[in-house]
Amino acid sequence: MMESTVFRSDLLERVKDSGIIAVLEIDDSDNAIPVVDALLEGGISAIELTLRTSSALESIRNISESRPEMTIGVGTVIFSGQLDDIVKAGAHFGVAPGLNPEIVSRAQELGFSFAPGVITPSELETGLSHGCQVLKFFPAEPSGGVSYLRSMNAPYAYLGLSYIPLGGVNLSNLVEYAGMKEVIAVGGTWVSKRNLIQTHDWKTITSNAVEAKNIWDSTRSTL
Repeated sequence: MMESTVFRSDLLERVKDSGIIAVLEIDDSDNAIPVVDALLEGGISAIELTLRTSSALESIRNISESRPEMTIGVGTVIFSGQLDDIVKAGAHFGVAPGLNPEIVSRAQELGFSFAPGVITPSELETGLSHGCQVLKFFPAEPSGGVSYLRSMNAPYAYLGLSYIPLGGVNLSNLVEYAGMKEVIAVGGTWVSKRNLIQTHDWKTITSNAVEAKNIWDSTRSTL
């Protein structure tokens, strides 16, 4: 297996340990700690906090300072300048919907773990040429799901690439993704939907986390 130059091995293990990455859209930074606590109680220790709200950076800072046991991923990184902001805020890694070589290069300069989004072999090879061994498969389900991912990965299987599928992943297809060893974790909003955070429904978020984590762990134990 080639060594990734864009994703630290220790962080990769932390993401693998969680298996489920809860995608968060936080409108009020005061909700950052409660939602993280609800996820941790349910066994999920990794998040993708999207940059789609004005409270995102403050939420990252709050979590970084108060909950070091939570692995903080940041999503919707589409401009290289955003990397500097999220690194200063305390994020551990970043992901993007697409593959922008400028962003990958900046992540390398900062020594910041980053997984670009890919959906075609050409994008995958572009990522490889920039040292990316951990790739976000997005949008997963609309593009063909696990069947498509297996086919796309086949010529590159000997390289030991790792994938984090997002986009349409949920409880109904979680077993399929968990059953592919190259998939190290999956991400989705279903665990902690925006409205659940807005209404402070921490109990439901914990329940969702427990259910997803149990399915993931039980499936992975058979690989």
